[in-house]
Amino acid sequence: MRLKGKVAVISGGARGMGAAEVELFAKEGAQVVFGDILHDEGKNVESVIKNAGGDAIYLPLDVTKEDNWHEVIKTTVERFGKLDILVNNAGISVFVSADEATVTDWDRQMEINAKGVFLGTRAVIPEMRKIGGGSIVNISSISGMIGQNNIHPAYNASKGAVRLL
Repeated sequence: MRLKGKVAVISGGARGMGAAEVELFAKEGAQVVFGDILHDEGKNVESVIKNAGGDAIYLPLDVTKEDNWHEVIKTTVERFGKLDILVNNAGISVFVSADEATVTDWDRQMEINAKGVFLGTRAVIPEMRKIGGGSIVNISSISGMIGQNNIHPAYNASKGAVRLL
């Protein structure tokens, strides 16, 4: 149980890689608070973890909303007394070529993939300072290192921003 005694917040934890992260952290002994905008899926992941004996709480989280981040962090600290780990996992992608890319798609991906990471990071730092440190894990992709074809250019740019943050 490598994470016994640790408290983690994971964004985008309702499905896919995020749900796998939530399950792994709980299996490794962490107390996990995870958020997403997919409420039914989030509640399902929470139930699976609790039924397996883990400790996890699902909370609604739109990573683009600063107030949402503050609520999640406040609830985490009220419930568990501290915050050790943040995993910035939430992200979206639109698979279109650069000539088909829209400004709306650009703005939405940058808001979730880059701004969401910034807001989450900024929200947890005061709590981590109180306990003398912590870990922030920012999930990127190969697009953070080299742009890929047929993926909206905002995805490539946002993942580069995450890697550098």
